[in-house]
Amino acid sequence: MAEAEQKEQKLKLYANPICPFAQRAWLALEIKKVPYEYVYCDLKNKQDFFTETYQKALGAAEGSDGKVPIIKATDGKIITESTIVARYVDYVYSDETKYGPPLLPKDAFERAAVEIMIDWFGDSGWLRFHYGTLMQCDKEKADASVVDWKKKWGLLNERLKQFSDKGLYLGDNKVSLFDIVAYPFFERLITIQHYAKYEILDKWMEEFPRVKSWYNTMQELEAVKKIKQKDEFFINGYKSYRERGEAAYKKEQEQKAAAAKDDK
Repeated sequence: MAEAEQKEQKLKLYANPICPFAQRAWLALEIKKVPYEYVYCDLKNKQDFFTETYQKALGAAEGSDGKVPIIKATDGKIITESTIVARYVDYVYSDETKYGPPLLPKDAFERAAVEIMIDWFGDSGWLRFHYGTLMQCDKEKADASVVDWKKKWGLLNERLKQFSDKGLYLGDNKVSLFDIVAYPFFERLITIQHYAKYEILDKWMEEFPRVKSWYNTMQELEAVKKIKQKDEFFINGYKSYRERGEAAYKKEQEQKAAAAKDDK
């Protein structure tokens, strides 16, 4: 009975390992060593419990049948939106003797710096470049977009130097909310390297050594190792994105051919 009650009192994380946004919440829980129950949510064939839980969540988008992550706190309150969930976890589980240092530092300047980095990453167009490069099958357009994306890499490379020339953003292996927000997309760069044939994990990392140091340090964290998925998992999981890009490119080429024929 006591064991059942203890399990019932655990926070529940509704997630799917393919999703980078869900990984933000997952990482926060692991880094803070918060006891939780992982509830797998199928993103293609959404279970009724998934949709029902999502629609009850604070932050749920109107009309959506379910997104991850979602957490159901020990008091029964339900919250969604990845960065908000990570902030909630950091705020609620603040006892450093149990859960370690905060993801948002106590030092006011460091906290402001982390907040600015989170805002910058969100506003930089990084995610648009990430998914756009994965899906763009017109080589000329993809190459043009990559030129702009690599400018963002250069900016990130410089921004990461603010506190340290190596390791995590704040230095001294202090994990911050920024690290958690950004890292999941780097773990999925293998999909772009595989499908779009850009040598991101090799040549790009050498070109941007501060980013490489940050990425390598993140990979050595026990929390990251514990939930890390294999490359093939992501390559297979994101195949449909590339296929959608291929279909869009084929349609575009067919339309151009038809238009050229009509002009004759």
